[in-house]
Amino acid sequence: MLYHYTSLGAFKSILRDARTRSQICFWATRYDCFADKEELKLGIDTIKRLLPQVEKDLQPDRRIAAKFDWSIIEGNTNLPFPYIVSFTSRPNNEYMWNEYAKNNGVVLEIDDTQPEQIPDVPLLRLASCIYVDEESDVKIVEMIRQEYTNMGYGLLSGPHKEFALGVLSQLPHVFVNLIAMAMLSFVAPRIKGAKDYCQEEETRAIISLPKPAYNSLVGDYKDAIIKTGLFPSNIFTIIENECSRYRSDGRIVYYRELHLPVKLLKGVFVRRSESKKAVESLLKEMGLLIPVTQI
Repeated sequence: MLYHYTSLGAFKSILRDARTRSQICFWATRYDCFADKEELKLGIDTIKRLLPQVEKDLQPDRRIAAKFDWSIIEGNTNLPFPYIVSFTSRPNNEYMWNEYAKNNGVVLEIDDTQPEQIPDVPLLRLASCIYVDEESDVKIVEMIRQEYTNMGYGLLSGPHKEFALGVLSQLPHVFVNLIAMAMLSFVAPRIKGAKDYCQEEETRAIISLPKPAYNSLVGDYKDAIIKTGLFPSNIFTIIENECSRYRSDGRIVYYRELHLPVKLLKGVFVRRSESKKAVESLLKEMGLLIPVTQI
């Protein structure tokens, strides 16, 4: 099970489609809208620093560590971009209560053991974070090595393996660029700073899609991309479906909606009796028989 800490108001928003569509809806925040502006840069810089240990036996034109350059990646709308929903491993994490649920909020218990197809989020990954400190390099190198290998094999054994095999044999530098894109999407967001954040014990649902501006960039190449089989035609609509809201400090926050079956919500935890009554009332209104536990 995974746990999502949030306010009572946000919980009401998560349940907005529970009755009509049997779904719960999380907001996946775009990485450049995080309060910690250095977080994505940390992940990218860490890959650039440690990936050479994995690539040391490769030919120079097959190495991709140099591509993880913040000056190249920052603001580049040609690249996929991570959108994040945060979960943690237990419902009694004091740090998480204080930071995200403020003691009068709620914790949602989500079943992560049931595989679900989510059509409007084709590129979704659930992965635990690794925290950077003086002892973490060995763990991160091993994670990068495993991810690099899995991504390569994934391309060669996926639904477009013939295309991937052709690219590997004829354009190997393009093949490793695809691995670099995948690492930017799903490895960089797993790397976090250790100070305070390690107390979150965080697992992330990572959605990786380009920003909507990408659609205008590809322009006349859309048909060609679709013919490769790598880019389903409805992906352009999905890319366009980015939402925005104003944060309390007046800044615009961009996000994507992550719709999950309501059956994955297995329980709700609260700390105060008035919160318990409010949650039970809301669940009853939505016709949901979900246990509410005061801890």
